[in-house]
Amino acid sequence: MDFITSLMDQSSAVGAAIAYLFTTFISVFVMVDPFAAIPVYLLLTERFTPTDVKKTRRKAVLVASSILLVFAFTGMSVLNIFGISISALRIAGGILLLKFALEHMMGSSEKINHDEEDESKHKDDISIVPLAMPLLAGPGAISTVVAQATNANNIYYYFLLTLAIVLVMWVSSLTLKFSQHLYRVLGKTGLNLMGRIMGILIAALAIQFVITGLRDSFPNLWK
Repeated sequence: MDFITSLMDQSSAVGAAIAYLFTTFISVFVMVDPFAAIPVYLLLTERFTPTDVKKTRRKAVLVASSILLVFAFTGMSVLNIFGISISALRIAGGILLLKFALEHMMGSSEKINHDEEDESKHKDDISIVPLAMPLLAGPGAISTVVAQATNANNIYYYFLLTLAIVLVMWVSSLTLKFSQHLYRVLGKTGLNLMGRIMGILIAALAIQFVITGLRDSFPNLWK
């Protein structure tokens, strides 16, 4: 019986780890939303040579990955310094994500403003600003990473969090690499449709963040 119980416990632990990896990947991916970055990416790199485009994309993905990983491992320390509870972060993050979700669903989401876009057209290096941040590692992605880090209670879960971020950035890199082909196939209408679908997923994630934060803050109300 002890052996069977041990196997069941291990199976449950593995299942929970896989669920955490999947949930983290999906939540971070919908916030990074590389499809929304395609039009701006194509516009800003149209004057670059293929070699420069490749270097810019790799540098942007590397910097964005570093930003998200730094917040993943230091976010909790920052919260403790300012005396911010995990529940408060989840509620605030949920509200922020809900704002992004509504903008996605209404088709009015812009990761960079027009002034930043115009300035970037004349810059030689656009990999850090605006590609890495805020296009890939924007406020929504950062807050999502920090919120997911609150569920990482041991080194294995931090490894899964790191793996999820790396996978998201890898998929984002591939999306940008084949952005011209995707833009031809999907067109602006297709990209807008995908943005609205992403908006629905972000809205569901946002509401779940708020529910979890409220439940942790007011446990007596959920009995």
